[in-house]
Amino acid sequence: MALLPALALGSARSAVAQGAFQIIVGYPPGGGSDVLARVLGEPLAKLLGRPVVVKNMPGASGQIAATSLLRDGSDGQSILAINHPDLFMAVERSAGALKAADFQVTMVDVQDPRVFLVKADSPIDSFAAFAARAKAEPGKLVVSVTAGSAQELFAKWLFNALGLDVIVVGYKGGAESSNALLTDVVVGSIGDDFARMNMRSLTKALFVGAQEKSPRWPEAPTLAAALAPFGITPPTANFLSRYGVYVVPAALKAKDSAAYLKLQQTLLQARASPEFQNYIAKSQLGDLSIGKTGEEFESAFAADMNEIRKIK
Repeated sequence: MALLPALALGSARSAVAQGAFQIIVGYPPGGGSDVLARVLGEPLAKLLGRPVVVKNMPGASGQIAATSLLRDGSDGQSILAINHPDLFMAVERSAGALKAADFQVTMVDVQDPRVFLVKADSPIDSFAAFAARAKAEPGKLVVSVTAGSAQELFAKWLFNALGLDVIVVGYKGGAESSNALLTDVVVGSIGDDFARMNMRSLTKALFVGAQEKSPRWPEAPTLAAALAPFGITPPTANFLSRYGVYVVPAALKAKDSAAYLKLQQTLLQARASPEFQNYIAKSQLGDLSIGKTGEEFESAFAADMNEIRKIK
C-alpha cells in the first residue's frame, strides 16, 4: 500500500454528482481489486480530465456492486472493478434479478492464481503434510476463504477431490479471511497470489494454482505438482484463477458502441501509463499482468463457468 498514489477520496455520491468518474469496487478496502483500482485511478483521472472516485461496495458476493453499476453506469460514468468468475457466479445466484447478458467485461487487468497459505511458523511444510494431518484429524482442520467466491468453490473442489473432511469457513472479504489465519482461528487460508503479498513475511505457500511457479512464493509447487502424488489432475492449468476485470453495463456497448470503445481504450491507456506499469514492476506482478480487452477472454470465461457448474 505504501506504493499507492495519493488519491483524494471524498463522498462518492457528491463527487459523481460534480462530474467525477466512479470506479465501484465489489470488495472491502485493502484487497487486490481495491488496490489496483486506486493505482489505476490517478492516470485515468489525467486522461479523463476529471476526478476519479473509488467506491467500495462489498457484500452479497458482488451483487450489491453489480446492481449499483447497472443503476449508475448506463451513461459510461461508472465502471465496476470485480473478479471473474465471482461476478458471473453472483449473477447465476441472483434468482433472476441480474442476468449475465446485463454485463460486459471491458478490460481484463491481471490474472491472480489461487494460493494455499499457512503461517510461516506452522509445522505443516507441504500440501502433502496438510493432507496427511486432515486425514488423521477429520473435521478438525479449518481453512478460511472469502464467502461466496470462487475461492470457496476451489476449496470445495479441492477437498472433495481428495476425500478430505476439512471445514471451510467463509469471511466477508480477503482481509478478514487473512486475519483469521494470522490470529490462529484457522489452520490454512485459500487466497490469491498477488492479493496476499501483504502476508508474505508471515506466511508460507503450500501450492500456487497456476501452470507456472510464482516468483512471489518460490517455495510453492504448482497445483498440478502438489496433486500429482494423489493421482489428481486439475481441470485446467490455471483452474479457478481470479481475473481482475473492469465491467460496464452491456447496454452501454449496445446503445453507444463509440462511447464504449472510447472508454475501453482510455482504460487500456491508463493501464499502460508509467505510473501503473511502475506499480506492476515494483510489485513483481509482471508475470500476472494482462491488460487486454474483455472480448478477447469471452470464450475462456465461458469455459470457466462450465467447470464451475460441475462443482457441488
